[in-house]
Amino acid sequence: MSTKTPQPPRKSNKGEPPSIKETKDNLEKPDPGEISNLNFKVPAEFKKDFKIAAATYGCTQVELLQRIFKYWTDNHG
Repeated sequence: MSTKTPQPPRKSNKGEPPSIKETKDNLEKPDPGEISNLNFKVPAEFKKDFKIAAATYGCTQVELLQRIFKYWTDNHG
């Protein structure tokens, strides 16, 4: 008759949680003019057409996206 000894509890790889002092300012809002990444995937054909449209209008893709969004919010509230 063999007896298995219980395995020791697993150690967490995460370490200790951050202190209150470290997390106190993590909910600050960015400045209104601060640049931030916007990351999403689109179909390859859409990307190609979007780049062509931006070049046709003589603006960057970011500027075109901002113009489109402004137009959409103005017309759809």
